[in-house]
Amino acid sequence: MGALFGYVRPVEAQLRVCELTAYKAVYCGLCRQLGRSFGLLARFTLSYDTTFLALVGLGVGEEEPKIAPGRCPFNPLKRMPVCGSAPALVYSADAAALLLWWKLRDDLADEGFGKRLLARLGLFLTGKAYRKAAARRPELDEALRRMTEGQQALEARRCANIDEAAEPTAAALSAIFSALSGEERQRRVLERLGYLLGRFVYLADALDDLDQDREAGRYNPFLLAWAGAEPEEGKKRCLSSLYLTIGETERTSRLLEMRRFGPILENILTLGLMSQADRLAGKGAEKDG
Repeated sequence: MGALFGYVRPVEAQLRVCELTAYKAVYCGLCRQLGRSFGLLARFTLSYDTTFLALVGLGVGEEEPKIAPGRCPFNPLKRMPVCGSAPALVYSADAAALLLWWKLRDDLADEGFGKRLLARLGLFLTGKAYRKAAARRPELDEALRRMTEGQQALEARRCANIDEAAEPTAAALSAIFSALSGEERQRRVLERLGYLLGRFVYLADALDDLDQDREAGRYNPFLLAWAGAEPEEGKKRCLSSLYLTIGETERTSRLLEMRRFGPILENILTLGLMSQADRLAGKGAEKDG
């Protein structure tokens, strides 16, 4: 199981025009920051999840982000609003580089030869970016190392406890989000929010992979926890865990003091997460991250 797959995203149709414009500006701003920090190829690692991290960081920060028209190197004829460089974007770009590296390291332990080969190539291509990010954020690098090693240990002993299986990812995202604010109260809320989002992402990914893991005989905590249940009954229980996590995430987010982007945050953590859960309930589409 990896850390981030694009599950934490808005329902764009439910955002006002100004809110959607602001969200896209943060998305494009993070893309630019990835290029500034690690080079052009790093822009292809942009995800909805790290955009959410940047959005929260900008939202709780004291400095007002600067949004101005800019051009995308992949679509130079179109001008669009772009969020200018800010500490939250630099931090999110570093987190993205570290998350990708440790995801690739985890893929090396995968049973598929093709996946291991791609992971080795990816590690070679992203090594420089990883070293730069790790030098700037050693505490995050350590949190993600613990996540990867902890997850591998749980999988090796075929852990059937859902809470225990989700713990490494939840703890890692807790560490990542808690660093977004120096204010003690905000930090505690962010720590809890990151924990719950990490749990949601892990459970969503496990549910997304449920049928494939069952067919391939791969590790999946849901398959072990409810081994005696019929497939549809087991899936209902999986969804129940996911919906409970969404509810707690929503309640925690209300404690966060957002200086800006509050409606976008609410959209993502209510409509967005529920939309992903509903998609998984009627699974048929590929993961869209």
